[in-house]
Amino acid sequence: ETGCQMVNGHCVRTTHAEQNAVIQCALHGVSSDGATLYTTAGPCLTCAKIMVNAGIKRVVFKEKYGEPEALELFRKAGVDVVEGIK
Repeated sequence: ETGCQMVNGHCVRTTHAEQNAVIQCALHGVSSDGATLYTTAGPCLTCAKIMVNAGIKRVVFKEKYGEPEALELFRKAGVDVVEGIK
C-alpha cells in the first residue's frame, strides 16, 4: 500500500512542507534563524518543534489545523503567530 498513512489524524509517511522548508534551508546554506515561515495551515507539533529549533521567529498561516500544543509551544518559545491571512 502506498499513499498517506494516517496515525491519530496525521499523515506520518510524508515530509510536511514546513519540515521540507527547514531541510532546504540547511541543504542550501540558508539560515532560518529569525525567519518567517508562511504555510497554508497551522503546523503539527512535530513541525513546530523543528521550526523552533531552526530559529524561526514568526509563523503565518491561513487557518488552524495542527495540534493546539503546537501553538502553545510557539507561545512559550516566543514565536510570533499570525493566523487568518487571506
